[in-house]
Amino acid sequence: MTRGLPRAYPGMKIGLFGGSFDPAHEGHAHVAETALKRLGLDQVWWLVSPQNPLKPKSSPFAQRMQSAQRQAHGARMIVTDLEQRLGCAFTYQTLRTLKRRYPGVAFTLVMGADNLANFRRWRRWREVAAAAPVAIVARPGAGPRERLSAPKDWIFLNARLNPQSSTALRSGASVAKPARK
Repeated sequence: MTRGLPRAYPGMKIGLFGGSFDPAHEGHAHVAETALKRLGLDQVWWLVSPQNPLKPKSSPFAQRMQSAQRQAHGARMIVTDLEQRLGCAFTYQTLRTLKRRYPGVAFTLVMGADNLANFRRWRRWREVAAAAPVAIVARPGAGPRERLSAPKDWIFLNARLNPQSSTALRSGASVAKPARK
């Protein structure tokens, strides 16, 4: 195993939660925590993307890592730079590499429902969809159209909606914070 990568063992169930996290916020934490609890995962790995190919230039990587670390609560939330360490620019590469490096680990791709609108724009999205189960957590602004666009074998997790978004935070828009449970 490459130095600096998270530890995982055969039989573990790990959620892979990727994103720019520019900045990370309570909505991200809500998605990760919902998946952890509802899917019975051992851990959720926050995969801070070196640069999302579908988004304009992101804030500095170290700043986004720190932002994710502030939002990832608990020992089972692991913020990692493994995509940068492994040289993976696309999710299909990440999944291929992790499955090879961690045999016997059951990976589930975790995303907020707001990401469904762009999923078919991901590089080799069909390979991504076939490589691991996908769990979608409800998010504001992602309604029935997004839910119906998800393949039938994906898991859709209804949950309370957290209105925070990175776009709103970057623009300085204020968003009411929901009560944390």
